[in-house]
Amino acid sequence: MNTAIKCIVLLACIICSSTTILNCRCVRTVSATKISLIADVDVINPRPYCNRKEVIAILKDGSSRCLNPNGKFTQLVVKAMLMKKAARAFKKTRTSTSTSTSTPKTTIASVT
Repeated sequence: MNTAIKCIVLLACIICSSTTILNCRCVRTVSATKISLIADVDVINPRPYCNRKEVIAILKDGSSRCLNPNGKFTQLVVKAMLMKKAARAFKKTRTSTSTSTSTPKTTIASVT
């Protein structure tokens, strides 16, 4: 009986240690970064394993920085990126509709 309990405890430890423990991605945040280095911004809302909102700035060199989600700089950057993405989407839909084919107009001239 004692050996069976040890086996169950060992099995439980193996199962618990093999699962990945998901945490927040941002351990430390910065209040601002050079705006010319920012390529994109990811806003991650609270989830079951992380109870806070995270804003991750993806830099042009491929690295990332966690921004303070409550900071004025962060809110302005997020707003600017959303406007930039919306403008790109509008431009893309506008160019796709303007390239549609149209029927040529024919005029009938009266012969006298």
